[in-house]
Amino acid sequence: MIGEYEDIPLIQVSRQKINQVILNIILNSVYAIKEKESDEFGLIAIKTYMDEKYVYCEIKDNGIGIREDALNKLFEPFYTTKPAGKGTGLGLNISYDVIVNIHKGNIEGKNNPEGGACFIIKIPKKQNV
Repeated sequence: MIGEYEDIPLIQVSRQKINQVILNIILNSVYAIKEKESDEFGLIAIKTYMDEKYVYCEIKDNGIGIREDALNKLFEPFYTTKPAGKGTGLGLNISYDVIVNIHKGNIEGKNNPEGGACFIIKIPKKQNV
């Protein structure tokens, strides 16, 4: 795992819920890396940065990536690309709810041009703690 963290201000969030979101994405990354069946070293990179209004957390991996037909369904409840017994299809749905509905931010998942997947979490700065 590689971390690149910009010096960002503290923002008011539910720490437990944000931790759950990040853990959900990392667990999906670990699964995708294992599924790649490659001799390439598995990599998860986490980067934080900000602009005038938002704080961002970007989580990238070099796993199998996201199937094209799944990109529009990632955050739907009970949708999973994993085989039966390997996933409930709720992790990203819960993550979407936490980021969009509770924290008034945004979350998106996409494929990296170089392979693997990337999730970008965007949360308004609101007021500093």
